Amino acid sequence: MRVVAVSLMSTNLTNMIGVDSLLAVESTAAVRSFNRFGRLAWERTAWPLASRLTQVIPDVRVRSVDVGSGGASYTSAPTVAFSGGGGSSAAGTATINSDGEVNGVAMTNNGTGFTGVPTVSFSGGGGSGATATANLLAYLDFGTTIGEIFRVTEQDPYGLGNASDIAFRNVYVTGASEYGEAILPQRSSTSPVWVYYRSPYPNYASNATDFPYLFAEYVVLGAYGDWLSSDGQQSKAQAIYQQAESVLQVELDKLERQEGQSQPLLIETYGTTIATTA
Repeated sequence: MRVVAVSLMSTNLTNMIGVDSLLAVESTAAVRSFNRFGRLAWERTAWPLASRLTQVIPDVRVRSVDVGSGGASYTSAPTVAFSGGGGSSAAGTATINSDGEVNGVAMTNNGTGFTGVPTVSFSGGGGSGATATANLLAYLDFGTTIGEIFRVTEQDPYGLGNASDIAFRNVYVTGASEYGEAILPQRSSTSPVWVYYRSPYPNYASNATDFPYLFAEYVVLGAYGDWLSSDGQQSKAQAIYQQAESVLQVELDKLERQEGQSQPLLIETYGTTIATTA
């Protein structure tokens, strides 16, 4: 990937503004603008420099529990335990009805690392006889390396003319360092899948020497627009923002029309067979 130093971008911005040098606070603001527009460009489309295609092993977890028999004579909700299946940390809370039967289990921790269905057991609560079965689903954990997922397939889409697509649904997770997770519906296999995704935007410091050359002119113009806006020159700023957009459109044209790198549209219609458990 062709790169450029942030210091050179700052020099270009200084020349565009028409001053000898930037104040310390202005230099900080310039780098902030570089990253603001850099991230907007990074996330505009599936640029080759930001996109990855790798094999990922799904993390199989307990998604839910189906109660088979509610048992009898429970005076309080029994304790739920999960054993076997190769995983750990799964936990749930049972509820009972007015007849003293277990009528449901709410998962409080889906656990991790399961290779088989764990056994669900109940203890305490004054009753007996309740049985239940755990249901597994495969998850893709973004961690801090996956920003957004574009596509999930069974086979390498670069190695085959027609790779089977796997349905996925993004889910929210907490944690400042987490970028999210995706569920693979109706799939509980640990077999690897191919994931085409965008890596998270890396913020660049003032001393960085590896800023993507592809975005350099766009972000410098954007930073100039921010400088004009902060100086109260709103109409001039809007004109510069439009110039910046035109510059990025040229790069998009290279990618999508000249190089033909746009992602094919995947359409799901009524009657389409969804991904099945492997």
